[in-house]
Amino acid sequence: MRILIACGGTGGHLFPGLAVAEALLSRRHEVRLLVSEKAVDQAALASLVVRGGSALSIRSLPAVGYLGLRDVVRFGSGMARATGQCAALCGEFVPDVVLGMGGFTTAPAMLAAFWKATPALIHESNAVPGKANRCAAWFARHVAVGMADCARFFRRKPVSVTGTPLRSQLRGGKVPDARQQLQLDPHRLTILVMGGSQGAHAINEAVACTLPRRRGWTDSVQFLHLSGAQDEAFLREAYSAHGFTARVMSFCDRMELAYSAADLVVSRAGAGTLAEIATFGLPSILIPYPFAADDHQAHNARVFERVGAARMIRQSALGDTDAEKGERLGAVLGELLADDTQRRRMSEAAHSLAVFDAEERIANLIEQHAHQTTTH
Repeated sequence: MRILIACGGTGGHLFPGLAVAEALLSRRHEVRLLVSEKAVDQAALASLVVRGGSALSIRSLPAVGYLGLRDVVRFGSGMARATGQCAALCGEFVPDVVLGMGGFTTAPAMLAAFWKATPALIHESNAVPGKANRCAAWFARHVAVGMADCARFFRRKPVSVTGTPLRSQLRGGKVPDARQQLQLDPHRLTILVMGGSQGAHAINEAVACTLPRRRGWTDSVQFLHLSGAQDEAFLREAYSAHGFTARVMSFCDRMELAYSAADLVVSRAGAGTLAEIATFGLPSILIPYPFAADDHQAHNARVFERVGAARMIRQSALGDTDAEKGERLGAVLGELLADDTQRRRMSEAAHSLAVFDAEERIANLIEQHAHQTTTH
């Protein structure tokens, strides 16, 4: 069986797509990935270990973004070209099923699949679907969602709650000696701070403002801070100046170690990140990115907050002054660090949201639709 997976544009689309590709390859299917020309895609694919020789191939598609009414002509012509490229690819590769993971590569792939009468499915990780998947759903036979809250947006289609697929290295459970590998004290409470692959300056700043007001933590608490390149030096200096033990990294390519080392997470609320936090059963303080489309990160965070797995702080609620930023975040951190029972309950709640076989569930759906096509 041949499957085309459109999964480019951001890590939140690419990595789940790669996880589904791995599952399909293990079932001896042939997979072609449709990705973007963005640096994030190319960097991730450069380190990809290809299994099964020619069973996995990759094609790139130029970005097609919609910037508003004044951009209609450019967007329309770009979408037409992208759809034509996808149709040509479908004619060459002849997929049995097309899977769209969201993002700008999904829409032209779905249109091409419709044009070629090829069964198509989409996967949406967030609690609120993105624009690409809202449009692509019209051409999809089935919709897979990462969070049950999202199902209500696709009432005209069959929907399955599959969870969000994770990278293979994150599915192996906690690494027992993670703190030692990261050169952290194995006996201290460890706070993992992260803001996505590029870091999050607002979160970095709030944590730095917290440090001078919480000097009493220096003997019992340590930080693992994934800062992004821009804030790395600033954060190293802040932790050192206030006497905190901290490992500051601009980027971590061993996230299984980071999650295994953590007792508590401070993070944005992207769907992929939340799926990872749930898998490792970690209590979290979520600060949603305020400019996310349709405020989808806040909706994601509310799913975790509602079951008691997380505390959400709006970025605007952190305040404007250094004192306000440090006090708001510090108060929530202090409450959770002081209450082992509450952290344990949050951990259990987070774990209850985890789906450990999402990629297999999606692979099953793909095979079902391919089989239905061959038997009709």
